[in-house]
Amino acid sequence: MRLILLIGSIILISLSSLYAQETIYLANGNRLPGKLTGAEGERVRVTAVRNGKSSTFSSRRENLLVAVAADGRFLIISDLDQDPVKAQQEIDAFNKDEASRRTYDLLLKASPASVIQAQIQYESDEVINYKAPTGGAASINKRELAAIFYRDGRHKLLMPPAAVVTAVNSARGELKRLFTPPVTKSVTVANVTKPTPAKPVKGGVKTAAKAPVIKSSEPIVKTEVSKPKPEPSVSKRQAVATTTDVKPTLTEAQYQQYRSDALNRVDQFVACLNIITNRELDDTQRDKAIDQALGWFMPDATVEVSSTKRPGVRKLKIGDYLRKLKLLPYASTAIEWTEVQYVSELTQATDGNYYGLIKGQQTFTGYSENGQDVMYSDVTEKSIKVKLESYTKSDESEVTGKEVKWRVLLGNIGLIDK
Repeated sequence: MRLILLIGSIILISLSSLYAQETIYLANGNRLPGKLTGAEGERVRVTAVRNGKSSTFSSRRENLLVAVAADGRFLIISDLDQDPVKAQQEIDAFNKDEASRRTYDLLLKASPASVIQAQIQYESDEVINYKAPTGGAASINKRELAAIFYRDGRHKLLMPPAAVVTAVNSARGELKRLFTPPVTKSVTVANVTKPTPAKPVKGGVKTAAKAPVIKSSEPIVKTEVSKPKPEPSVSKRQAVATTTDVKPTLTEAQYQQYRSDALNRVDQFVACLNIITNRELDDTQRDKAIDQALGWFMPDATVEVSSTKRPGVRKLKIGDYLRKLKLLPYASTAIEWTEVQYVSELTQATDGNYYGLIKGQQTFTGYSENGQDVMYSDVTEKSIKVKLESYTKSDESEVTGKEVKWRVLLGNIGLIDK
């Protein structure tokens, strides 16, 4: 029996809700209050909470995406060892560990994936105002974030779970460092010898005393106090301002990062499609997925569509296409993109932005009410235009001026003739 039938009695909550409890996010985009408790071959055991009571069942690993602990730590299911014994040890360690006591909230950016340490001062549906570790005030649009891990253990997903997992994977090292309690080592200092007094020399000048010899069981790290850098002159500040006239370019490292981010953005879009077509979710969640997806596209983007029931190719605006998907008559659908790769690599155009073309094979399947009988299915080759658009954002410091940022946008989706 499908996993969704086992948890059908659980009330689904909006992705933007706050959680400070053990939670599991499913591959179909749903959320399940509960925790991982064991591993059995290709399956894992889950203890879920229904009507205030706990019950345990098993599920195939691919049906689950990520488990989040009450303190905000996470475990990506696909990372579990294939050996059930080792997987059980990993699950036990995850349930036993505790996160460090943080004084900052963690804002997980989606593209490029990174983590911002922040003390949130104000939060609305659109924006977060926060204090940076340096003490300066800053602000970020929530559309740039995949998730928020609050300092009190709560968490909030701002994108579909599959998209959040992609961002978490990309920023895994930084998140692990910030969630892990620091290990403190004590330094034992012993056998300190007294300095030998300097012997007087002719002329009354004394030589410097020998420095004390310190023996320690741990190496002592020598720290240097850096001198504060002088403020730049007015002419330098003016020079910073004039550089904005030059078209920004990507370094090789940035190019590779954004190249990967564009592929991830396609995955995020497909994850949104499966939420939009999921009739088991309420309209609020599905409408939020539409708004989320629209925010990833260029304003005039279009989608070419075809159907085995209706010959010919039609072109729809991206908004119309997404709203039509929501109204499909199937009880459930599965949309999958495979063999996703670049047809045309990202290349900088005369307007300073980078453009590329990605293709993939889309499999669409519509199911009947029993969730097993296929009412419609097709496989199409599709291409999708991607754009790296530069923009500037005022920095916290007057000295550095404006910093160039890049956003990944999707464009026209076309059909590829076989």
